[in-house]
Amino acid sequence: MTRTMAPVDEQLAVLMSGVDYGDPLLRQQMERELRERLEEDRPLRVYLGVDPTASSLTLGHCVPLRKLRQFQQFGHHCIFLIGDYTALVGDPSDKNKLRPMLTPEQIAANESSYFEQAARILDSGKTEVRHNSEWLGKLMLPDVIRLMSKFTAAEMLRRENFRLRWEAGDAIYLHEFLYALMQGYDAYALECDVQVGGTDQLFNLMAGRKIQEDAGQRPHVPVTVPILVGLDGKERMSKSKGNHIGVDDPPEVQFGKVMSIPDEVMGQYFRLGTNLHPAEVEAILGRMRDGEASPMETKKLLARTIVAEFWGEEAAERAQEHFERTVQRKELPDDMPEYRVHEGELLLDVVVGAGAAPSKREARRLFEQRAVTVDGLVMEPTTPARPGAVVQVGKRRWIRLV
Repeated sequence: MTRTMAPVDEQLAVLMSGVDYGDPLLRQQMERELRERLEEDRPLRVYLGVDPTASSLTLGHCVPLRKLRQFQQFGHHCIFLIGDYTALVGDPSDKNKLRPMLTPEQIAANESSYFEQAARILDSGKTEVRHNSEWLGKLMLPDVIRLMSKFTAAEMLRRENFRLRWEAGDAIYLHEFLYALMQGYDAYALECDVQVGGTDQLFNLMAGRKIQEDAGQRPHVPVTVPILVGLDGKERMSKSKGNHIGVDDPPEVQFGKVMSIPDEVMGQYFRLGTNLHPAEVEAILGRMRDGEASPMETKKLLARTIVAEFWGEEAAERAQEHFERTVQRKELPDDMPEYRVHEGELLLDVVVGAGAAPSKREARRLFEQRAVTVDGLVMEPTTPARPGAVVQVGKRRWIRLV
């Protein structure tokens, strides 16, 4: 019989590349199960869920998105799930404390351009977009009780972040236990063969297998990828921490942010944050280790690669020229945005009003870090704004006051 899909070994080599479970035996089991599915020679149902807890996707979100795209390129049916109902609870996976609950209005505003951003990586014409409110919103209390009866409190408390909070005497709220159950129910509702997620999602993905199996479905195969660290090179990339590169950040901003990462995480960014082939990545890093290319040259290549994948080669070249002119040679940019000053307006208000900080709280943090200057001089947030001045916020943002 002639196969309709690519050879199984070819698919498996790509789809399992970069996948991490933190357990060699679990990897063997999941690879074996994925091989069994691929040998059925049919498009698999593969999904990735993203909660709209912020208004834009980050480079960190793109790591599992790229894995989903690999499935798509092999002809599998891919689903981009917007977790508008799971976002009401908030995933505790990356938190050592309670995640603030969002309102439905905040969630709707955040998700407005999610798929448009994801489509920079996925083939939008071949991607099914769903919302988990479609099924979670229809569950009645008896349904939730039955779902909760499948899991024990001990199982939940074995989860690392819950365990650490429990041992520290910190509060763990009952609604936080619901998250894994809700995400697990997504897998059942979508009747998926494969679920893609970050390594921090493994607990939730395994919960989905349990719910599927209990309902008589074949449990899906979790495919988990590593978490990309943020600009500080330590904590995971997160918009709430301000250490992120946004998918919709302008080219110049993306380039500048990449140039700010520590040298020691360049390898991780090349491997997880770009589409470059692993062999090409190792060759680039090898040239830097051998002294054939400097860390600065290598980091510029990384920044140019990331920007080009989102905005194109021309935009990447312009972004590099902008960085070299404004940061390395410390020249003022030609295309500086203007901001009209109102009578009595303070610099704090200007930084927020011009969009250089999302809130007054974040703006004050920038002033505390001495990251706001006027005509080259460090200023206080209460300094009156005056027309004709040039305000610089951080290394990459300038505002001409008029």
